[in-house]
Amino acid sequence: MFCKHCGKPIEDSAKFCAACGNTVVAQVVEAPKQVASDKNLKGLGGWLVLVILGLFYTVAMQAYGAYESITMFTDGTVDFISDPSSEAYIPSYSGLIKFEFIGEIIFLAAGIYLLYILFKKSRKFPKYYIVFLISAVAFVLIDYALLSSISASSEVQQIIDDTLSEQVSAITKAVIGAFIWGTYMKKSKRVKATFVEE
Repeated sequence: MFCKHCGKPIEDSAKFCAACGNTVVAQVVEAPKQVASDKNLKGLGGWLVLVILGLFYTVAMQAYGAYESITMFTDGTVDFISDPSSEAYIPSYSGLIKFEFIGEIIFLAAGIYLLYILFKKSRKFPKYYIVFLISAVAFVLIDYALLSSISASSEVQQIIDDTLSEQVSAITKAVIGAFIWGTYMKKSKRVKATFVEE
């Protein structure tokens, strides 16, 4: 190694520089260890595995939801429920199904795009993922508000009320998930070390 005062070469075990006499004990450098530990954090591992699994799950669920919505329109279920003469008539229900279908398509496309930029390790991913999480919270809140505005016969109203109770749980999960994973995207050293590509 070299003396940090005069630049002359000194033995690794030396405690003093033979050229200038300064002590060299304090020349221990910790920076390379930090760099090495940051390199160990780079890559799609650690908690990012849960983000990846969550995105795949989201894509699968949105695709399934979109398929179910299309089925409801094509098999006549929506027409039956939208018919005022029907015993299962629910005003504005077809509009709610259309809103949910559009949301499912948007979140399906967004999920696929996020997986694409995640595996590219694009620096856009953390920011876009946070927007995705916030949008998911906004969507479930709007969906809840629309469903709660629907009134129907007592039998059907009971089904709507049960669905609203389930949606409270979905809203809670979405808010907690957005907070946890949004914070992770902002604070994680692995995220900062991994998503560096243009």
